[in-house]
Amino acid sequence: MSIPLVSVVIPAYNAEKYLSVTLDSVVSQTFADWELIIVDDGSKDRTEELVAARLSDKRIKYFYRANGGVSKARNFGMSQATGKYIAFLDADDVWEPIKLEKQVRMLDFDADAKACYSAFSLVDDNLKPLGINRSERVSNALEDLLLIGNVIGTPSTVVVERKLFTKIGGFDSDLSLCADWEMWVRLATQTDFLLIDRPLIKYRVHDGNMSNNVYLLETDTLRLLKKSFSLPNIPARILRSKNKVYAKNYMIFAGSYFQTRRYLDFLRCAFRSLKLDLSQCKYLFEFPLRKLRQSMGLSR
Repeated sequence: MSIPLVSVVIPAYNAEKYLSVTLDSVVSQTFADWELIIVDDGSKDRTEELVAARLSDKRIKYFYRANGGVSKARNFGMSQATGKYIAFLDADDVWEPIKLEKQVRMLDFDADAKACYSAFSLVDDNLKPLGINRSERVSNALEDLLLIGNVIGTPSTVVVERKLFTKIGGFDSDLSLCADWEMWVRLATQTDFLLIDRPLIKYRVHDGNMSNNVYLLETDTLRLLKKSFSLPNIPARILRSKNKVYAKNYMIFAGSYFQTRRYLDFLRCAFRSLKLDLSQCKYLFEFPLRKLRQSMGLSR
């Protein structure tokens, strides 16, 4: 069997509700030179049974491991990959049929770029459209990732050269919500990210999304920023904005805590933000006004 151009890695944990549709979206790609590596992260549902029914397709490989979290599952999948590129796909997301074709073509066209991502559609459990998430890029990927935030977004959009991924190391398993963001920062110190400003995946928004945990978001983000600003090759112009970056993120935490009525945490984070950058005070009044608009049934 020849070596595939793309290795698709799917970490799966109790994924039976969504996995069949996700797998269908890989099999139906217009680009067919791929292998699919499914890493079952200790599932106790029918995940293994659903995959077993597809193993007649020799491009599909299945591995079962004791539960260790999504980052360890992705890293193990990467260790089994043989393709020139690695493409990540979460078990509840869905690719558009032209996803791999578009990204491989763009990467092959630009020899200097080693990674590519796209915009993505937000959908509900039944894949009903809720909106489109477009990347807020204004500069190179490294600068945007540290000064703006996770402009790359969900791993399911990303295709990256496997040798580069191996060189910088795997996902940080000590991080939960921000493991992907931290990975993109490290990759961006080595290459810029090509952007396809067209939704090529459907990202399910549901209660199971980890981003609903505000405290975890705070602790993960702070660890990510500390680690990222400690990297040896961060440009001085970015390092000079370090306090503003921390202030911005503390104000984001404050707003999230306000929305969930955790007012002591709101005050704590707002104070930390203003202590670092007084210009953040302009956002303080947005939180109660947003809450008021929501209570009145207004969208804006």
